[in-house]
Amino acid sequence: MDALLKLSPAQSLLLRTAARRPDGRVISPDTLRGGARVKVLTSLLQRGWIEPADGGHTLTSAGYAATETALAEKVADFGCFC
Repeated sequence: MDALLKLSPAQSLLLRTAARRPDGRVISPDTLRGGARVKVLTSLLQRGWIEPADGGHTLTSAGYAATETALAEKVADFGCFC
């Protein structure tokens, strides 16, 4: 896995929202269309963070791990407000 995850806002949004769903389903927001949508999904597929499933995509175990790593890095950058 990447030491430091470089996620675009769209990639981060898709991973985080999929991780919150019980089935891990990736659902693109209406604002992400056309070539931008294809580019984001392709990059996540190439990294192995999502996989095709039932006419859409679902998060893989690597995708869940990437989501947790990205969150941990953000907390480390800004400090924990516990």
